[in-house]
Amino acid sequence: MSQIDWTDALDIGLPAIDKQHKHLISLSNSLIQAMCNGMGADVLEELFKELRDYTCTHFAEEEVYMESIDYPQIESQKAAHIQLTKDVDQFREKLMGGTTVSPNEALDFINSWMVNHIKTMDAHIGVYAKTL
Repeated sequence: MSQIDWTDALDIGLPAIDKQHKHLISLSNSLIQAMCNGMGADVLEELFKELRDYTCTHFAEEEVYMESIDYPQIESQKAAHIQLTKDVDQFREKLMGGTTVSPNEALDFINSWMVNHIKTMDAHIGVYAKTL
């Protein structure tokens, strides 16, 4: 299992948002590092707490930016943000309720939504911003 490297494919061309995305990727990479050290399950609860806290901040700032540029697909972005937050909350509830969550399952979830969301939905924000 290898860490996610920041590439041009993930860069949306908006430095503040890209910086936040890099932080989100660092959270995923910290799970990978813990898993390599046999500590994956031990870090999940704290990781999902930090992921929840940081995504709330990130989504709020991203939405303010989208509003400031009158981004036409803001409603679909907000809906995706709500769904992603709910998904993170479900993982946290499982962990806090004592349900075993596989570190691999958690990693697959984090990486799939994070990378897919950045490459698909968030990339369009950058493209739109360049037209202004």
